[in-house]
Amino acid sequence: MKKRISAILICMLILSLTGGCGKEKEPYSSPNFSNNSPDMGTETDATVTDASLNDALMIASYTDATMSDASATDAVPASLTDALPMGVYQDNTYYNGLAEFKIEVDGESWKLFDSVEVASATGATADYVSNLWYGYTSPFDEDTTYAAIASNTQSGSTIIVSYISPTSYNMPNYSSADYLKRVADRYEDVYVRNVTFLGQQYDVIDIPEEESDVGRRVQFAIDRDGLIILITFTIFEGTTLEEAVGLLKPLYY
Repeated sequence: MKKRISAILICMLILSLTGGCGKEKEPYSSPNFSNNSPDMGTETDATVTDASLNDALMIASYTDATMSDASATDAVPASLTDALPMGVYQDNTYYNGLAEFKIEVDGESWKLFDSVEVASATGATADYVSNLWYGYTSPFDEDTTYAAIASNTQSGSTIIVSYISPTSYNMPNYSSADYLKRVADRYEDVYVRNVTFLGQQYDVIDIPEEESDVGRRVQFAIDRDGLIILITFTIFEGTTLEEAVGLLKPLYY
C-alpha cells in the first residue's frame, strides 16, 4: 500500500515541479497567465459525468453541527487557535486551522499516517516530517510539504493534504486556480471549476481513472496565507469519492 501511496505522491510532485517555472534552471520571472487564464467553471457547469463529484459536494455541504450550535466548538481542540500551519493531530482526527476543516477516521477502515509512515511514503525522514509538524521547519520554505495522509486500509484509496509554496517556486502570484489549470492542461477534457466545498470556495479538477496513472484523482485547492492548500482524493476500486469526502467536515469556532 505504501508503494501505491508513494506512486501517488511522486505523480503529484512531478506535476508540481513541471507546473512551476523550473527555479533551478531558469532565472526568476513573474508568471504571466494573461494568455493562459484558467477556464473557470462553476457548480452549474456540471455534466452527466460529474454526477459522483456533485454527490460528493452535496455531502461536503452538510455537517454534524451548525454555526448556531454551541456544541460545534466542543470537538475543536483548545490548542487549535494556537496551532501550527501544518495542523493538529488528536486521536483519529486531523484538524487544519488554515483552511478550517477536519478529517475524522475510525482508525480501522481508514487511518491517518503517523510521521514515520508519512516519511516512508514520501521518501523523507521521520525527523524531517516531525520538524514540519511541530514547527521547527516551515512549509513556507519548502516547495511542497505533506501535512496529512489518510488511507483506506482495504482499497488503498487516499486523502492527502499538501501545501504548495508559490514563493519557493519563484512564482509568488501563483494561485490555486493557476496551479490546477497547469495540472488540468495535461489531460483531455479536464478543466478547473470553482465550487462550494466544506462551506468555502475551492477550485477543483476531476481526473478520471482512465486518464490517470494512479486511479481517479480529484483535487481541491484553496489559497490561504501565501500557501496553496491542496486536498487530493485518489480513489481506487472498493472506495467511492462520496465515502472519502464524507470523512471531511468544516470547522466552526
